[in-house]
Amino acid sequence: MVSVLTAVVLARIGHTPQERLFAAWPRELPLPPAALAAGLLGALAFGDEFRHPALAADRGTVPRRLGLLTAKLLVSGATALLLAFITVGCNAEVLYLLYGRELTQVPADWLSLTASWFTLVLGCAWAGVLAAGVFRSTSAGLAAVLAVPVLLVPLVHKALQGSGARMAAGLPMRMRELLLLQWPFGGERYLVAALRMFAQPVGGAMTLSLAALLCAYLRTALRTRVR
Repeated sequence: MVSVLTAVVLARIGHTPQERLFAAWPRELPLPPAALAAGLLGALAFGDEFRHPALAADRGTVPRRLGLLTAKLLVSGATALLLAFITVGCNAEVLYLLYGRELTQVPADWLSLTASWFTLVLGCAWAGVLAAGVFRSTSAGLAAVLAVPVLLVPLVHKALQGSGARMAAGLPMRMRELLLLQWPFGGERYLVAALRMFAQPVGGAMTLSLAALLCAYLRTALRTRVR
């Protein structure tokens, strides 16, 4: 509902790109409402176990098991993908009912935009799960989700400075020359789109944060098992 209202207001104001209308993502916000909701649900997946006595008698008794982490990542990931799909569908439908076909035309690069959207929401959910599992707090999990666009994205943007896009554009050709193989079914286009997505500041920052949180969780899990 928040995403739908935001999309309607953005369409009313104007001067908002179509992909941001579908995602209900104002330029003033670090993340769209659906991504924030996915991060909050991911943080609640672990944070409530350390909060409620019915789930854990003591804050230190909840074990960090890899099987438990895998289950939480799968459930939160499926929930995030469903939330992302419903958000785009509802936004597009309401925009069509209120403003007609002008604001609901399918973009030419819809495939890469869709992949970026689902990856963003999924990454926020997983960041919330991992951060809440590492720091044993729901608020810490949500703070980690917000730290990606606020703190990490400017740092990654300065580090890349356009080199990531040039590297992604030349990588398929270099791999073809190395392996002496042709990419079947237009695989070069999908590979370049994926590499460009991860070369963007938001994609790179999300990947780095997920890798760091996963390493921190594995370290604490192995240390607890040794004890």
